Amino acid sequence: MDTDLTPVDEGVETDIEETPLFVDNGRPVTIVARNLSKHFTHKGGVIKAVDEVSFAFTEQQFITIMGPSGSGKSSLLYILGGMDQATGGELEIDGVDVRHVSETQEHQFRRNKLGFVFQSFHLIPNLTALENVMVPMQLAGGQAPAEMRERARVLLFQVGINEDRQSHKPGKLSGGQQQRVAIARALANDPRVILADEPTGNLDAYNSKRIIELLKELAEQGKTVVVVTHDRSVAKDADVRLEMEDGRVKSTGTVVVPTRSQPQVSKKKAKKK
Repeated sequence: MDTDLTPVDEGVETDIEETPLFVDNGRPVTIVARNLSKHFTHKGGVIKAVDEVSFAFTEQQFITIMGPSGSGKSSLLYILGGMDQATGGELEIDGVDVRHVSETQEHQFRRNKLGFVFQSFHLIPNLTALENVMVPMQLAGGQAPAEMRERARVLLFQVGINEDRQSHKPGKLSGGQQQRVAIARALANDPRVILADEPTGNLDAYNSKRIIELLKELAEQGKTVVVVTHDRSVAKDADVRLEMEDGRVKSTGTVVVPTRSQPQVSKKKAKKK
């Protein structure tokens, strides 16, 4: 490889406190937001990018977040992904209270528990498709190079990138192929939650449909998949549809935010093999 991908020293890893997951209709609840907010000041006024939203998502759900520009949908997704900080409320993902972890723990959690898919792919241009998928595994450490390479190969094959394309760099791949590589990379460390920000925004209609079908398949296989989109055809068949306006959420089909007395299941039992 041309790029040094030695894991960054984040100090001594510390255990992250994890609680059993709530259960809704037999499915573990993987994301719980209670009165989640993101406020900031601008020219002496307060902007409520996300305004006390509450929801819960389970395994095997395909969720879409829609709304006009400036409605707060991307801000919400970036909070879920740990790339922005909420200013109020509670957020639990995969049994972790993510608002009350250290910076080192937050990096570890985001790296190992979440997969993020961007509109512009964000692949490393001087690495092959296979090497791009290996990056999250190399940063996490703990696997032999041969194991990482084999897992990357299998993931790429699963998302439709055959071996003859796996040695190609991003510039030699179509937009649809690059997004498939990005999805494989998001799956590298087997996260329970996949977050996607306008994943079809740079694709034609044919490839857009294929990418959404792939994300839905991941949900059917047990992932929680959350997609920000402007495309109502994407949201049409979603299990949960969140409509955002002025930082607030209108929802259809969302599960009820769990209470502390709701049945729970240990993460060990909930984890799919």
